[in-house]
Amino acid sequence: MEYLQGDLGRLLLSFGLGMAVGLEREISDKPAGLRTNVLICLGSTLFTLISLKMGGTGSDPTRIAAQLVSGIGFLGAGAIMREGEHVTGLTTAATIFVVAAIGMAVGYGYGRLGAVCAVATLVVQVVLARMDMLVDHMRRRYTFRIVSSPDEKAIHAIEKILRTNGIHVMHSKVMKRNSLYHSEWATTGPTEKQARVAHELLQSSHVQEVTY
Repeated sequence: MEYLQGDLGRLLLSFGLGMAVGLEREISDKPAGLRTNVLICLGSTLFTLISLKMGGTGSDPTRIAAQLVSGIGFLGAGAIMREGEHVTGLTTAATIFVVAAIGMAVGYGYGRLGAVCAVATLVVQVVLARMDMLVDHMRRRYTFRIVSSPDEKAIHAIEKILRTNGIHVMHSKVMKRNSLYHSEWATTGPTEKQARVAHELLQSSHVQEVTY
């Protein structure tokens, strides 16, 4: 009975930790929300408990749990999506991986370790997410697509506007089509400065059209 209570206690702890992480994901409106994270954590714990029970003398009790890492990798990969130049779902996939690790830790009897990891995960998701937003605001990426007059003065004028506003150009390309220059400029910089650049480009006599 005591051993059964121990197993039930681990499952209940796994449920609570999975719910704590999942609730934050649900509030943040992420694809892997409350139910997903709870189920992943519970499943990881149960697989670990089963591997311990099935491991007899001379056998390796970690064999079933080891396969869990590969399985969670496939589940996490399904959350990663590419949208144009942006890749989304990496944090969701990483959270799935960590929640599975928390469940395994609880299943092996390292409840405190799993709880500390769950708290650290919440800190990453809540506190560091705000820092990430701040950094993203400071280093926002834009691609300017500019139609200008077909001469080098136009290109120099565009470069000057970007440079004087402190915008970093990662790469650019210029094509000539229909007697006009069509150029693309991949840039990084604060959102306000990027908007100022767009305004100054539209005011330039060399530029006919700007999209970003």
